Amino acid sequence: MKLLIKSGLYGMYKDEEYEITIDMDDNVKIMTEDKSKIDHTFVDTYKSGLFTKIVNPTELVNCISIVTYGIIQGEKVQVLKEKENDYQVSTNSLLVASNLNLPRVDRDTWIGWISKSKVKLIEEKTSINPLDL
Repeated sequence: MKLLIKSGLYGMYKDEEYEITIDMDDNVKIMTEDKSKIDHTFVDTYKSGLFTKIVNPTELVNCISIVTYGIIQGEKVQVLKEKENDYQVSTNSLLVASNLNLPRVDRDTWIGWISKSKVKLIEEKTSINPLDL
């Protein structure tokens, strides 16, 4: 099942959408796990199934930053993961965590799984200039 949550930087490269990342040497890289979107110029550095390619920012178009969060009972939460019927959500608010019965995992962090039917996903998209990456 394909997951629907998108967060991060995305852009079009040769009519295909890829997630974008910047490495420690300030190289702009596109990445995908979809083998149908790669050719011999992509590498799977860690043999993990994630293929990357260094690109020139001028080759990227329609770049956007996507931040996805959820609203549950009027409260804003971070959406971390997705499985078939649930979202894993996180908050740093004791009040929100108490209202949602989320277990504490750290001093100021509560994380738990909530039924998708109780979460309204909000996707904020911001256009970005690839030359500013």
